[in-house]
Amino acid sequence: MAKDWIVVEIDTDRMKNGAAVGNRLTRGESKGYPWSVILDAQGKALIGSDGPDGNIGCPVTPEETAHFFAMLTKTRQRLADDELALLRKEHDDFAKPIRERLDRPR
Repeated sequence: MAKDWIVVEIDTDRMKNGAAVGNRLTRGESKGYPWSVILDAQGKALIGSDGPDGNIGCPVTPEETAHFFAMLTKTRQRLADDELALLRKEHDDFAKPIRERLDRPR
């Protein structure tokens, strides 16, 4: 991911000015946790984790995952198709056991 993105985590509760930065990025809206946004070099929001059904959080469901990879596809500049496919495979390996737990009858 380092080819195209710099990951910055902002703890809105514990970091000095974290809440102010969070409010600027979300325009004061409550988005839930985690929430993410991809910015350009000037700090302009290109796409956020607000999918069709709301914040995708940590994407696990097929719909959340589709939105997350749409975010990456839309904003990548140097990441090759095969590298994006590898990220997708690694993500699917991570998400599969979680999906299975979510799909189990209770």
